[in-house]
Amino acid sequence: MPEVDPLHSDDPPYLGAYRIVGKLGEGGKSTVYLGTGPEGEQVAVKLVHADLTGSERFLRKVEELRQVSAFCTAQVVETGLAGDRPYVVSEYIDGPTLRKAVEDDGPLRGAALYRLAIGTMTALVAIHQAGIVHRDFNPDSVLLGPDGPRVVDFGIAEALDAGAAGTTRSVGMPAYLTPEQLEGEPVGPAADLFAWGATMLFAASGRSPFEAGSMSGTINRVLRSDPDLTVLDDDLRGLVADCLAKDPGNRPAASDVLLRLVGHSQILAIAEPAPSVPAPSAPDLRSAPPPDPATRVRLPPPSQAGRRRRPVVLGVAAVAIALVSGGAVYALTPRAAPVPVAAPSPTPVPSPSSIVIEASPTPPPAATKEVKAPGARFTLHENPADPVRLVSYFITDNKEPVYSTYARESGGGAFRLIAQNADFGDPTVSPDGRWVAVNPWLKFAASSYDYITFINRATGEKFSVDTLKQPLRGLSGTWSPDSRRLLLTFYEFDVKQKVQYPAGFVVVDVGTRKATVVKTDDQRDGYGNFDWSPDGTLVAGAYEHKKPAFGLRFRDQSGKVVRTMPWVGLIPGPGIFSPSGTRFYTYCPESKGKLSTGCVWDVKTGNRTASVPIWDGDTAIVGWWDEHHLIVRDPRKDPYKYVVVDLHGKVVRALAEITKKNAKTVQFRFARK
Repeated sequence: MPEVDPLHSDDPPYLGAYRIVGKLGEGGKSTVYLGTGPEGEQVAVKLVHADLTGSERFLRKVEELRQVSAFCTAQVVETGLAGDRPYVVSEYIDGPTLRKAVEDDGPLRGAALYRLAIGTMTALVAIHQAGIVHRDFNPDSVLLGPDGPRVVDFGIAEALDAGAAGTTRSVGMPAYLTPEQLEGEPVGPAADLFAWGATMLFAASGRSPFEAGSMSGTINRVLRSDPDLTVLDDDLRGLVADCLAKDPGNRPAASDVLLRLVGHSQILAIAEPAPSVPAPSAPDLRSAPPPDPATRVRLPPPSQAGRRRRPVVLGVAAVAIALVSGGAVYALTPRAAPVPVAAPSPTPVPSPSSIVIEASPTPPPAATKEVKAPGARFTLHENPADPVRLVSYFITDNKEPVYSTYARESGGGAFRLIAQNADFGDPTVSPDGRWVAVNPWLKFAASSYDYITFINRATGEKFSVDTLKQPLRGLSGTWSPDSRRLLLTFYEFDVKQKVQYPAGFVVVDVGTRKATVVKTDDQRDGYGNFDWSPDGTLVAGAYEHKKPAFGLRFRDQSGKVVRTMPWVGLIPGPGIFSPSGTRFYTYCPESKGKLSTGCVWDVKTGNRTASVPIWDGDTAIVGWWDEHHLIVRDPRKDPYKYVVVDLHGKVVRALAEITKKNAKTVQFRFARK
């Protein structure tokens, strides 16, 4: 239980309807008391000092805090005025501060540290979702209650600024402030991530990571020095390092940090949604009569209909990340409103949700054999139970006597040479295994038309279908789920900008041997290959709606936009949809420069369900292995590897190896059985 000091003669006996029974702590701008309510419930009451001139502005700002989910935070239940001094009544947490616990019992390790990290980050996700920035996160704003860590004092610093005169601003502990705060720059949610990283280092080491013994020394360390992270294990070390980036633009979002944390813990939780209760409108305090001796603004108490049910947490290391807010499961990542284009059917803003991603819940079976591919000098690591295998490849090494295209026999048999020289190209095997479509690499070698060659694998029948007139060219062929149509992306060349961009798509019907060309306005430099929707009725494509923001559009086969998802980031396509068709992957919208994070999204709701750390450089997501794993090209060492990773970015299986030299001339095609 926290230490409670006795009251002095100048302490108030009551604040509103709450009897003050002791003092919990005192800071530069406020005093925190222990109080009891009309029904005997214990509360914490923060009384702001009288030098705050804009007390009504402070109260209006504090009322916004009621929007924050009570899970992992101390719920605000009431605000009021005692004379000209505002106060805030919140849920009382029966436990010490993180600072006190570490000072008394020593640093945290192992599961205890991860429980703290996940609980506090869950609170920051809830706070940021409500449009609030904590701005003063530190070891004293974390209370270790009997049901886990709780974050307190969120938004108070901002409210104090709202009530301060002139340019006065509240200042927190220098050792937990951010570079942008110290330099007077605007402060956003990224500031809380920096303070969180510093607080986790304190919890693990017992020392403030930037404390230098003096104000100037501490500030200098915050601005210019990187702390020692060796006290953390490998997984947490990288995450804290990302949060402690000096540039706020390089720090991850709280929701992404939470998903990464969940990947390194064993989690099991049940959360019941409460019925939705409209929030009462904030009263206009400007018209209220002067309080005598105390006036108050009552917020809905947690015992009323709007009370949020707490999750049932199972197991020693368990924590729930499904947050309940306003009766709906709470979204880990906020979404922008959809952008209307070409009068499509309305696209709903993603409904709130959250998900716990297990670490590799169904790991791939170990490889049982090695397969050497002819002509390409690479090695496959396979198991007969694999849901995905390499089915085709082609070699573009002009030092060899021939260009070569290979396709695999049905059932995972041997690779056979199917085209050479002028006929060679990018091979794509249909889902039913009947057809191989070869997209010629040497465009317009014998005709002014681009074309696709189809080979019937059972009969050897071979024919070509003209698609586009020179100089347009179709690339990146992908089959419809029913194996009846092939989809190509065609490109145009901007002479002035000297760039090639996708300008539309071609649908080739194998039965009728006809091609339909659709020009679109999805023009983007170098990316944007189209893909079939999971049911094969629509065409999905990347587009650039606000440079450099990327999204996804669904069109019918005439080109009409029927749905748009502008928040999802860069679509590498094709092959972005999971085997069940319920999810798809992108490169995350917050990725900058080198692409280093993959995002997984729910097709129906548009919610992000996972953020997958991958590597910089020539790394690429190749496709799905199963619902819980992706295939990724790993270029960090020679030979390059194609590996299976889970949705936390952990490598769980190697699929293929190829030397760096040969990787430049060989292109793979993986496909489902």
